Amino acid sequence: MSNIKFVRKLVQKKFRNELKLFTAEGLRLCEEVPPAQIEFGFYTRDFLSDERAKNLVGRLKNLEEISPSAMEKISDTQTPQGILLVVRQKFSTLEEVLAKKIITVLDAVQDPGNVGTILRTAEAFNCGVILLDGSAEIFNPKVVRSSMGAIFYLPIVKMSREEFLKLRGVEILATALDRTAEIYFEHDFTKNPVAIIFGSEANGVSKKILDVAQKIFIPMNGRAESLNVATSAAIILSEAVRQTKIL
Repeated sequence: MSNIKFVRKLVQKKFRNELKLFTAEGLRLCEEVPPAQIEFGFYTRDFLSDERAKNLVGRLKNLEEISPSAMEKISDTQTPQGILLVVRQKFSTLEEVLAKKIITVLDAVQDPGNVGTILRTAEAFNCGVILLDGSAEIFNPKVVRSSMGAIFYLPIVKMSREEFLKLRGVEILATALDRTAEIYFEHDFTKNPVAIIFGSEANGVSKKILDVAQKIFIPMNGRAESLNVATSAAIILSEAVRQTKIL
């Protein structure tokens, strides 16, 4: 099988999971990929018109020049940027995640754009990340693009809700519109480590977790019923970092 046909198979989650590989596209994102994780890649001649692009191609190995039409066949974007890398998947250990004072937990957050944006925010605020059942796959091309390279630096683990609820020594907070919930900025985030759970776009945090978590919410004065989950994550993580001064 040619490398191009091989890459086309990685469009499917099934093959990404089986082969433990995924793709990264574009100059900005590919600059963030650790060279040790790169299997091989492709670029077009037009891509080399940029000095940054020349420097990137010059320092990476196992790259092959292909035609623009071939790049279009393997690209996940409507307008390919001229470079695509095949990258080995990598997860962290639970110990690496728990070493962070603030842990961002995604409970069935399904939209790839939201997941990628939250990962980018979590990396900016020096958090660990736990992905629970039902969340979008972090190696989905849309998640990878939205993360803007955060997936290469964040400590991330996957686990079931049952496994998560067995963790000890971690304060569990969940975002919820509930009469018992506390305004987020009135909560004391300095009791580290703290796991802040953000739920699915449609249903919020699962009942199994809400039953054991301290609930927090973002007060709103406008007519909006709720905030986008990625926006909520940015607001609450910002306050947690402000209080703990971990940056």
